[in-house]
Amino acid sequence: MSKRELGNITVGLIIPFIAIIGVLPFIAKIEFSILGFPILYFWVFLWFFLTTLCLCASWYFFDRPKYEDTAEKRGR
Repeated sequence: MSKRELGNITVGLIIPFIAIIGVLPFIAKIEFSILGFPILYFWVFLWFFLTTLCLCASWYFFDRPKYEDTAEKRGR
C-alpha cells in the first residue's frame, strides 16, 4: 500500500470513524449543551458535515491528480 493510499484511507475513513465511535463514550458522560442540544447530539450531527469535508479533502489531495492525468491523456 502506497503512502498516497494510506493517506487517502486515513483522512477519508479513519479520522471520521475515530472521531465518532472513539469519542462517543467520553462525550456521553458530559452533561453540557450547545445551542440547546446535548453535546452528544451536537457532536454526532457536527460530524455529518466534518465527514463530508474529510472525504472532500481526501479526494482533493489524494485522488484528484489521478483524474487530472486521465483527463489530460484524453485531450481535455
